[in-house]
Formats: sequence, C-alpha cells, structure tokens
Amino acid sequence: MISYTKQWAGAAGLAIVGVLMLSTSPARAVDLFEIQVYQADINRPWHFGLETHINYTIDGRRIPSYPGEQPPNHVGRLTLEPALGITEFLELGGYLQNMINGDGQYRFSGVKFRAKFVVPERYTGKFFFGMNVEVGRVPRAVEQAGWANEFRPILGWYDGHWLFAANPIIGYAMSGPEKFKPDFEPAGKFGYNTQRGFMLGAEYYAGLGPLTSLAPRHEQEHLLFLAFDLAETAEDSAKDEPAWELNVGLGKGLTQATPQQWIAKAIVGHSF
Repeated sequence: MISYTKQWAGAAGLAIVGVLMLSTSPARAVDLFEIQVYQADINRPWHFGLETHINYTIDGRRIPSYPGEQPPNHVGRLTLEPALGITEFLELGGYLQNMINGDGQYRFSGVKFRAKFVVPERYTGKFFFGMNVEVGRVPRAVEQAGWANEFRPILGWYDGHWLFAANPIIGYAMSGPEKFKPDFEPAGKFGYNTQRGFMLGAEYYAGLGPLTSLAPRHEQEHLLFLAFDLAETAEDSAKDEPAWELNVGLGKGLTQATPQQWIAKAIVGHSF
C-alpha cells in the first residue's frame, strides 16, 4: 500500500510540474520594437518614407522568461522602418531591429517585412480601414520562436479633431513549440487634435495569450501610454504636402506580468 502511495505521489508530482511548465511557457507578447497603433495612412505611389522607432525600458523584468532571452530591464531599442508606396491602397515596408542591453552591449535583433493594404479615404470618409501583414525572423534573445507572422486589422474614425483607432492583432509563431498557435494582441489609440499642430491622447497595448482561450488576468500584459503627436491643422491638410511625423509617449505596465513597468518611446518619420 505504501509503495503504491509513493508511486501515485510521484506521478502526481510529475503531472503538476508538467502543468506548471506548460502554463509558464512564454507566449508572444507586446512587440517592443514597434510600439505603434496603425492608422490607414500610406506613402503615395512610388514615394519613399522612413520611420525611426526608439524606446527604452526604464524599469522592467530582470530575469529571463526562457533560456537565452534578453530581459527587458534597461534595454534600449532602435528600429528603422523604410517603406515604399506602390498604389493608393498598397505599401510595402520592412523593419531592421537593433538593441543595446543594460550592459551597453549591441545586439542585432532581427528583420521583418510587411505589406499594408488600406481602403482609400475617398470611399470611407471619416472612417478608415486596412490590414497590415508581416513576417519576420528574430534571434532567440528577442523571441523564443525565430520565425513569426502577424495580421493587424486597422479600424478607426477621425473627424479632424477626435481620433479613435484599433488594431485587434492576431500573431503566431511559425517555428518552435508554439508554432501556428494564434495569440491575441490588441492595441488601440484615442487622441484629440488641438488644431495647433499637435495631438494629445493615450495608447493601449496588450498581450492576452492564446486566441482560443485567453490567459488569466494576472498572466496578461497590459501597457498604457500617454502620447503626444505632431498633427496637421486644417490648413496643413489642404496643402497636401508630405509632413514630418513625431510620436512621443511614456508607458506604464498595468499588471505584474507585463515585462515593462515603465517605458519611454519616440517615433520620427518623414515621406519623401
């Protein structure tokens, strides 16, 4: 009787360990190299544009969530995003990702390619719709799965003063133990254009876990930013000239599971 009890206890212990391992396996999280809520703006046909994304984790997780990961604490990131307008509804672009860890060491952090489809504004009025599709290869220090894909629907409304935008992102790994298991990573933004050259608002990003069964609240990532943007006035819009883009934000993690408790970011862009 005692031997059977020990066997069952051992089996139960192994089962518990297995469940814990499965429950703590890292899922795809908020993309820290491109902290941006997409809208339906694209470069004009055969015009080139460049965005530079910069952010720094002021306070974040210090322990790797899997072997080989670079913990986000005190990590600076720089992403170059060139893009070319192809038609009035299609833009092609890419990302060159780089980071410097807390010890000052540089690491190349992967490359991604994207295609952005939008419905031209003349068909939608104040509403806007689109879809961004990307595929990329990143090192293990950034994500456990090297190859990954993302579908980013673009939905929103803008009347020249108030902006509401949503990106209900579906992302999944294309390699590794979690491949082809979709995760839900929604993002959203609202802002008010003061008509004085800038917009004030907030941005929200989340990693909610598997699409088929969302993670418990305490395991989810929730990140909220206060944001400042350069914004065109009504007079600027009438000129129809390429404008500089500037987005600056300070973000706070809303759950303990969020790897970044405090993070600052900036995006600078221009079309040529």
